[in-house]
Amino acid sequence: MNLKTEGAQTLLAYWESQKVQGPLPSTADLDLVDLAPILSNMVIYEHDGDDFTMRFFGTEMVRRLGVDLTGTKTSAFAAEPFGKLIIDHLTQVVEGPKMLALEYHSQTNEGPVLEIEHIMLPWANEKGKAQCVLSHVTRISGEDATLTLKLEDSFIGLVNLQTVTL
Repeated sequence: MNLKTEGAQTLLAYWESQKVQGPLPSTADLDLVDLAPILSNMVIYEHDGDDFTMRFFGTEMVRRLGVDLTGTKTSAFAAEPFGKLIIDHLTQVVEGPKMLALEYHSQTNEGPVLEIEHIMLPWANEKGKAQCVLSHVTRISGEDATLTLKLEDSFIGLVNLQTVTL
């Protein structure tokens, strides 16, 4: 995968280092202390069969969006265009299983366009089935301020998608 940001590269390297048996690392081996330098830009999703729950929502994500979504189900955003996009990508990651690296251009209420890199990596439960998705989201360019992002059709443009089937 061609990744631009150090955080995405760090998460991918950690994910690869944790694959002991099979194509996916196990959540039993996941230690967030190892990811401390990049945790602020991470979201951890747990798949429960019908929905995804955000089990961890990093502090930088909270600062940028102005709300802590820890414990929130993704179905709460299913009616929003960006919510549909994220749910579709999470579903691809667990059902594939697949790794996804995405680049977005996001319009903000304040005007500037942000370029964002997002990586999603599957983690297996005790049965070896993908159940969690570790996600890292970081700004590539654009204003770095506390911004309220628009959740409407013009909110986001997916400009690059890399997919690796495992």
